[in-house]
Amino acid sequence: MEGRGDVLATTVFNIWEALLGAHSVRNPDHGQKLLDLYAKVLARLVLLPMTLDDASKAAELGGKLRRRGRDVVADALTAAIALRAGCDGIVTRNVSHFSDLAALTGLTVVKY
Repeated sequence: MEGRGDVLATTVFNIWEALLGAHSVRNPDHGQKLLDLYAKVLARLVLLPMTLDDASKAAELGGKLRRRGRDVVADALTAAIALRAGCDGIVTRNVSHFSDLAALTGLTVVKY
């Protein structure tokens, strides 16, 4: 994606998710390796903050899907932030949650 000139970004919320995982690893050496890796990756990304409007939009999206029996939990925050920032899509391993959100938002979903 970088080779095509795409701008790669992440959200403050997604950084929290990644760092929580790294700090939760029982082996301190492995946890530190993850933190070092994340630091290198994050240095190459644009950081998208979260706003009150994002929280409101995420609640709207999540509520619509929850009424349909689909719970995308906090992934709605990522989608809302991406929408506000003008992103075209989301790169994720969690295709099922983001496919539901893509149907509501028009965001594309790319699996990695």
